[in-house]
Amino acid sequence: MITLPHIKLTISALAAVLLAVVPSHGAERELIQPGMPWLDTEGIHINAHGFAIVEHEGKYYWYGSQKIPGKTESEKNEAGVSCYTSTDLLNWKNEGLVFSVSGDGQHQEVAKAGILDRPKVFFNSSTRKFIMHFKLYPPQAAGGTKGTDVAYVGTASSSKPLGPFLYEGKYTGGGSPNGTGDFGIYQDEKGTFWHIAVRKPDKMLVCGKLTADGLRPAGEYTVMEGVTRATEAPVAFRCAGKIYLFASGSTGWNPNPTRMFVADHLVGPYESLGNPCQGMNPHNKLGPEKSFGGQSTFVMPTPGRDDEWIAMFDIWKPEDPINAGYIWLPLFFHEDKPVIRWQDGWAPTTAKLR
Repeated sequence: MITLPHIKLTISALAAVLLAVVPSHGAERELIQPGMPWLDTEGIHINAHGFAIVEHEGKYYWYGSQKIPGKTESEKNEAGVSCYTSTDLLNWKNEGLVFSVSGDGQHQEVAKAGILDRPKVFFNSSTRKFIMHFKLYPPQAAGGTKGTDVAYVGTASSSKPLGPFLYEGKYTGGGSPNGTGDFGIYQDEKGTFWHIAVRKPDKMLVCGKLTADGLRPAGEYTVMEGVTRATEAPVAFRCAGKIYLFASGSTGWNPNPTRMFVADHLVGPYESLGNPCQGMNPHNKLGPEKSFGGQSTFVMPTPGRDDEWIAMFDIWKPEDPINAGYIWLPLFFHEDKPVIRWQDGWAPTTAKLR
């Protein structure tokens, strides 16, 4: 029989664990805890999906799609692009919408869009502007078609990181009249920005340079030779003169094994490095075969290190997207291959390969 004092101790211990895992309002977070609820500084679940992180003048900006409560992924469920700010990658302040679907004067292509997803933001130092690209599916996009028959990329810009971002128009990427699906933005060593995307309808991964202002394609796209067909959610990064591609397979909202490729040049040819994931997510019991339950979204260098990156995944919940989660894990190189090993809790300045 459990005594009353024992119950009190048990409850106290449980409360301490919960506070360590999910900091309460005003509490400082000391660890990234992949797969656990990530609350902002007001104690509210971070709502910024399909995101990108921008570092600018000593602050980090997390831009992502803001999902609408009660809406599924099969509905019009995005209010626009929200932004959170941080100085340590752990504690994030909600700065609100920086690009609103329903804001005053918003263009009808945006206001009536069925999908506004996967926003990627970057700072263009030549124009001193923040540039945003996002998947855009306007209603009756071309010739009266509906749905996702034609997949556009929308663009917006702002002179300030917190906006407001102003709509700059749309384009069909990939050199295809059907446009492109999942995409990433890559800046090469010369400062040129590239659009990397899944071409529709053949699902080949292609890349093309953007114009100097970063707002639209500058010319032809090239198939990225050696990349497996139907590779989605692409993220490219550079290490020791090599280009690495972090991506997923194509299974809708369902997770699948992470794909990693390497090449000497962005256009390829690429060599497959297989699945870099190791370990298991204890919260959903999913391991490498399901990428811990997530899908590749973004990669950024770990601050203060030249041999470590942060691999970032979205955990999609198509029936409840506002409560979808995030997985951030350290990416290391071991025997010249990228490794993304599960850790229950880690800090960007202390993560070590063990």
